[in-house]
Amino acid sequence: MTVTGERPEILLSEVDFNRRDHPDRPLRPIPPGRDHFAEQWRFMREFIFGEWIDIDREVQPSDLTRLRDDYFWQRDELMIGAVEAFERLGHEQGRALFEQALTQGIDTLEDPPQEFVDLFDHLDQLPAQFDLVAAERGRMLAMSSTWAATTIIRGWAFYETAMTGDISAATGATGRFADDGPRRFIETARVFAEFTLPDIFDRHSDAFQDVVRVRLMHALASRGLRRKWGDEVYLKFGEPIPVTSLLGFGSGMLLGRLVDHAFGRKLTPQQLEDLAEYSSFSGRLWGAPEALHSANGIELIKSLNYVLARGGNPSPWRAQLVDAIAGPVHLTTLTDALPGVVKKVVARHVNQITASVALAPAGVVFGYKQIEAMVAGTLFEPLGYNFERRVRIFTDITRLNVGIARVTDLLPFSNPIRESRKKSGAAARERIAMLNKIARGKHIPLTFSHHDRSTAGEGFTG
Repeated sequence: MTVTGERPEILLSEVDFNRRDHPDRPLRPIPPGRDHFAEQWRFMREFIFGEWIDIDREVQPSDLTRLRDDYFWQRDELMIGAVEAFERLGHEQGRALFEQALTQGIDTLEDPPQEFVDLFDHLDQLPAQFDLVAAERGRMLAMSSTWAATTIIRGWAFYETAMTGDISAATGATGRFADDGPRRFIETARVFAEFTLPDIFDRHSDAFQDVVRVRLMHALASRGLRRKWGDEVYLKFGEPIPVTSLLGFGSGMLLGRLVDHAFGRKLTPQQLEDLAEYSSFSGRLWGAPEALHSANGIELIKSLNYVLARGGNPSPWRAQLVDAIAGPVHLTTLTDALPGVVKKVVARHVNQITASVALAPAGVVFGYKQIEAMVAGTLFEPLGYNFERRVRIFTDITRLNVGIARVTDLLPFSNPIRESRKKSGAAARERIAMLNKIARGKHIPLTFSHHDRSTAGEGFTG
């Protein structure tokens, strides 16, 4: 059937297959609905990547771009087998076996599904595929990002959720932020805190295992959305949560230091390679296949430049997502374990705080006009915040913060307490403990199992 007039007819049999099972089939073209470069991503790409690469030349057709186009058509190539096992066994038995294999090892299952054997062989061998000494140096570098750059990247994550075509569509249609906001907020904050721990390289750690749980949740939701939306939407836009987009989940480990670099805190070539090793490990753990692995830091920047350039325009769920994510419930939930006086201040100024620490920081790399576009039609629009001024102020704060860090980097000594805390992940452990306390108080299970019953697409919107 013909979905658009942008290219000849695309047949389902030509594109709906798992590349892992058919490595020799011709590369698939980019889904027609994704075949454009939305203007909203250009300012950011020039700001972050422009010093490293020619951002326009690197989105021209090449082996790199063609391979990433191909993977817009498909789901996580190994985790989808676990989804099929869930459907065959039933979600309760599927979850029980999955958790046993995850926490105790696949060898403890008497007769494991072959899909689980394949998946856990990949997971068990993953750390050995990377230079973990270099990746740990990269983690330490990422942890040394300035406060301002870290705040910008957190705002970036919010912007990307609301404004990326596939992410905003999938997140909005599943309804988790709107229907089960506190659990979604805490699980998300927890897993990203865990990813900054040194434990992330340990297959047996809670950090590693929680990322795998989120990876399964993505695959379960993608199967449900695929069924809910049907072949016509698939033939236009490809997989609801595609493999190519999973590359972006690990990029936050690199982006903070790239922001610092753009403001003058220059990375050495070796530092870029160490950050790339950490970021590449992250991408593989989230579900990006080996075929999309970048050989070095510059190639990783080229890959991120292309994937973000194909981010598209926001879905119809944009305003609903902004209200759900940035509304008062989110911030008040995440500060629930703080002293009462702090909670009162947060509750009284919650929208002002969100505008200052989540919206304006993202505007440093996306431009204030894009923040205005993001909040159009949301609860923030009638509040009349001057985002041009707020973004300008946070840009000045970032410039000052990075300037201080540059001077500190030149000192012949370092703060031993600060370095010890980075090495142990102390700050992240404190955040995780706080989130766990909040979850216990609200009786919220942090099991990442929300979508175990979602593969039929029931409850999703179209």
